[in-house]
Amino acid sequence: MQRWQIAVQREFPGRSVVEVSYVGNRGVRQRISRDLNALPNRYLSTLPVRDQNAINYLSAAVPNPFYPMLLGTNLAGTTVPRHRLLRPYPQFTSVSLDTDQGYSWYHSMQVRYEKRFSAGLSSTLSWTWSKLMEARGYLNGADPLPEEVISDQDRTHRLAITAIYELPFGQKRHWGASISGAFAKIISGWQVQGIYTGQSGAPLGFGNAIFTGNLEDVVLPRSQRTVEKWFNVDAGFDRNSQRQLDSNLRTLSTRFSGIRGDGGNNWDLSVIKDTYIAEGVRVQFRAEAINALNHPQFLAPNTNVTSSAFGTVTDEWTWPRVIQFGLKILF
Repeated sequence: MQRWQIAVQREFPGRSVVEVSYVGNRGVRQRISRDLNALPNRYLSTLPVRDQNAINYLSAAVPNPFYPMLLGTNLAGTTVPRHRLLRPYPQFTSVSLDTDQGYSWYHSMQVRYEKRFSAGLSSTLSWTWSKLMEARGYLNGADPLPEEVISDQDRTHRLAITAIYELPFGQKRHWGASISGAFAKIISGWQVQGIYTGQSGAPLGFGNAIFTGNLEDVVLPRSQRTVEKWFNVDAGFDRNSQRQLDSNLRTLSTRFSGIRGDGGNNWDLSVIKDTYIAEGVRVQFRAEAINALNHPQFLAPNTNVTSSAFGTVTDEWTWPRVIQFGLKILF
């Protein structure tokens, strides 16, 4: 792994600082698995539509030259599909090897704002705009090099905001500093906290599908996107199950950067109350709400073009709102 970074930082009034940085990295010689017994590409159809002649030729039953030597395997019959005999090692059902052909690269702009603690408030804001590409799998089993494609770990945007604010009431505060007794203990020591995290969703792909349209037409505007129709299923997909590709040289990418599932959108909020009961001893009460707004976060939509559920979202992350309370003594 190789990593590089350059940053510029500037301090502003109000005990705040802004930092803008470029961060990049590149990974090489990553271990990936390779199928050494894949059908050579020269036998695969290059037509953009279903090639029934090629399918029939490769799936046709032919005499098994290994019969009866491989009893107990799927090559034990008197006949075998022709494509099995066209593989580099037809006597084996599978031959795989871990190689160091994998690689990846990442570029990002990262912006950080920090409001250091003053006047009872501290906060931070971090925004990352990035792109992660990888070559860690083969589009066709016999391809000489892995496919360069957007990573399934790529998240174009990620925003995180945190804030802590001590309420200005009670002892040693702007309002009520002169109050004493039980009422002072009630209104003193309150603090509110909030954490917001939001990020882009994961890139989607459609497998070995036939697509004849414009990829930009697949994405629906956010105002039109629903769980019943997450993207435009009529943008150019051939959804007829009888016309799907097979025994072909695949060209459609595994994933697309511009077509994504649902992203993160989460608020965590808390209220904290510190009450001093003796010198060096205090009681702390906490009320915390995780996913305070109970915002649903959906799993990826169905991307199987022949499915009746194509383009719909049928499940969500198990992340409902959780409210919890705590009480502890610190001494």
